[in-house]
Amino acid sequence: MRGTSVLSWILIICLSQVAVRSQYYSDTLPYHPRPPKVTNLHFFMHEHTGVTAVVLTQANITSNNSSVPFATLVAVNDPLRTGPEPDSEVIGNVQGISLLAGSNASSTQYIEFGF
Repeated sequence: MRGTSVLSWILIICLSQVAVRSQYYSDTLPYHPRPPKVTNLHFFMHEHTGVTAVVLTQANITSNNSSVPFATLVAVNDPLRTGPEPDSEVIGNVQGISLLAGSNASSTQYIEFGF
């Protein structure tokens, strides 16, 4: 019994010495946030009808004679170029779905850029 209590006291003294000698030390420095890094990307999606845009479905409206009728769903696969000119370098392609949801040819698009 005496050996156990002596061993317990030795462990307690050792642990208390470790806690005293290893105190946390740190200088408190003010926080200075770094300016955010901004990357400006400039590319142009050349959208035109033909092989790159396919009408998937459209509403059965007989009175609408516009080129882009209301409620038309179109799949697109257009070239992504470095400039607005049609002969500029192709850097990727744009794939997605366009929904013509307005009576004035406004559309909602879901597109994915592939480089």
